[in-house]
Amino acid sequence: MAKAPIMSDENQHWVPRFLIKYFADADGRVYCLDIHTDEITKPPPRRAASEAGFNEFHFAGEAVSFEGRLEKIETKAAPVLRRVIERRSLSGLTFHERKRIADFTAAQSFRTKAFCEGLVDKPSREGFAQILEQLWQSAFIIANEIAQRHWALMVIETGEVFYLGDHPVVLQRTEDPKDGGNLGFDVQGVEAFLPLSPKCALYMPCRAVSNEIINGYRTAITMHRALRSAVLRGVAVGGSQLELTQRVMRKSYPLIRALTEGVPLIADTPSVENLNYLQCSWAQGAVYSNFPDFTFARRVFRENPQYRSVPTTSLLHRTALVPVKRVG
Repeated sequence: MAKAPIMSDENQHWVPRFLIKYFADADGRVYCLDIHTDEITKPPPRRAASEAGFNEFHFAGEAVSFEGRLEKIETKAAPVLRRVIERRSLSGLTFHERKRIADFTAAQSFRTKAFCEGLVDKPSREGFAQILEQLWQSAFIIANEIAQRHWALMVIETGEVFYLGDHPVVLQRTEDPKDGGNLGFDVQGVEAFLPLSPKCALYMPCRAVSNEIINGYRTAITMHRALRSAVLRGVAVGGSQLELTQRVMRKSYPLIRALTEGVPLIADTPSVENLNYLQCSWAQGAVYSNFPDFTFARRVFRENPQYRSVPTTSLLHRTALVPVKRVG
């Protein structure tokens, strides 16, 4: 671990300031809902999701810091994410640019206060420093898993907005979202999300799920062509079969293009509410927005008061991160 003097007066973030800035109001400040008190404040991004010396520790009698390493990942990812947000598209990303986003997402999954305070064995600060070092050394495994996934950029075209929670990388099961156990990047059927701005968010389904979607669409195309060819040859074909393949193609087409071509996937209200629900349920202390209206968030916490406490987190040998989210 890199040695560095402890700078107790240096404000250090567990959600990068550059990301929080995208959720700021026109005055440069961000609306913040305290999930424990329901109080709304409006701090500058430099004071949000941060504490003095959060990324600095004493370990084995030495001062150690993760701040520099985290800043390097942020510096590489920030311009790539800025371009994605500005263009509202993932198309044209190079292998190295995807890797920078994957590295950023992997680190963001374990660098937060929610992760630290949610660990089931409640390590000391010195113990958490050891865990961080282990996670840092194995982060390439998580990053490779993320990079190999199909990604889609969810984009809002209405007045709705995405929240940013103080643990923004969130996971859920595609088929059973209410199952909050054993959620990890290498667990089949688990999808990941990361809000990038009030109007953009990354959707990263597991490869098994995305391959199933893509293969199902291709199968529908093949079947549709065969059915049309049969009709042209005068072969009697059931109208329901043709209609079914057309329905599958119409429904899947926007997601297929988003996953394979990088074009934006327009987020409908249920999709927006699902991600905002996840941002609330995984938060440790705060949810951020560029609007002061937290009606939806307050409803989530009112109906699920257990979300006001920290989600418990366990560590496994490969994923490093296996959060266990409580479900009301």
